[in-house]
Amino acid sequence: MNELEPPAADRLYTRRFFHVFGAVVLFMTGLALQFHFGQYVQYLGYGVDTLGHILSISMIGTLLVRLQIGRWVDRFGFRPIWLTGTLVVALAVGSIQFTERLWLITILRALSTVASSAVMITVVVFAAQVAPPNRRAESIGTMGLAGFLGMIAGPTLGDLIFDGNPNSIIPYRVFFSASAACSLLAGGVMLLARLPRPVDTPPTLPDSAASLPGRGPSQIKVVLEHWPGAILLVSVVFGIAFSFQSTFLERLAEERGFKDIKLFFLIYCPTAMLLRLIFRRLPEQIGRTRTVLLGLVLMATGQLALVGIRSQIQLLVPGLLMGAGHCFIFPSMVDLGSERFRAESRGTAAALIFAAGDVGMLIGFAAMGEVIDAFDFDVALTALAYCVLGCAVFFAIARRRAVFSRRRDGGFNPGGWKRREQPSGRVRSRDR
Repeated sequence: MNELEPPAADRLYTRRFFHVFGAVVLFMTGLALQFHFGQYVQYLGYGVDTLGHILSISMIGTLLVRLQIGRWVDRFGFRPIWLTGTLVVALAVGSIQFTERLWLITILRALSTVASSAVMITVVVFAAQVAPPNRRAESIGTMGLAGFLGMIAGPTLGDLIFDGNPNSIIPYRVFFSASAACSLLAGGVMLLARLPRPVDTPPTLPDSAASLPGRGPSQIKVVLEHWPGAILLVSVVFGIAFSFQSTFLERLAEERGFKDIKLFFLIYCPTAMLLRLIFRRLPEQIGRTRTVLLGLVLMATGQLALVGIRSQIQLLVPGLLMGAGHCFIFPSMVDLGSERFRAESRGTAAALIFAAGDVGMLIGFAAMGEVIDAFDFDVALTALAYCVLGCAVFFAIARRRAVFSRRRDGGFNPGGWKRREQPSGRVRSRDR
């Protein structure tokens, strides 16, 4: 059996799975520490708009190489990409503390963002590939729990680091060094893990040698052949939404007179983790489309709950709602986007979904910074919430049309929605 063939249903949670899980916790702790990156930009004397520009340029760099990263994962496997990514993140993040030149900070931030995206693609591909087909969303969601653990530890550690004098360079040196150390430790843990090799193209396929990664059709052709449709818009909007809480929330707290943001993530992450465990089979039960729609509505409601807050305790309700939204959106979004691709192209599929998220974060970093600078945080949050709700409406209409189109044609795309016959003779889709 090929090492990347999905195991039996009762073998999903293996020692290898949890070995990777632990490495992801370490890496995400270092990555979540970067939620405080805006403080260093402020320390250097720059405003929110400059922060938005730095992060937008970083996302442009990621977009330029995102699909290529997916191709590398398909061709070389998990370990080389993971180890290279964690090393580059450690070197780039660890070097930022030694310069005050804005152009150099921007380049180093872009390098760390590109390398971080490579690491996260390997995680998603791993989680999707080791799971049985009907449990991919569950596998991706469970691996995402590691990310939430890191999102709890990172901001909390950051708040402790900056609990002293933020006007001194010392906390910033500790901050960047801690983030780099987490990335190096994650790489070290992965060295000890037994990781699967890339999937070989089945020899029964026509011209199989020509279709191997690196020698087959261009990625553009592969993407167009397996275009995942409206789910990409969800990924874009999800990226826009995440850009606020990952970067501008800390600046909101600073403006409103309370510096700590750890309470938000101490609610956000456990909520997402608990609900993901309780409702891990929800995509199978009500359909991935409905699960995504539920998440979008919760996310938008949480953003509206952030409007007008004046104290740290008021972060409780937004954290609860947005954590629940994240829980329901991400696994089903990734699964819907990647299922149309063959197993040997899963790296490309994950890269495409993440690239759409990069576009969203690029838009979010630039637009949020400008709107906040021109108006205020409340206007930006209100606009963001309506953007998410608009996406939910569009996605629901697009998926409903697809359902009726497939029923009318009397079949289904093997890479699309699963259909099963009910006793009454009605056809029911788990993706409605």
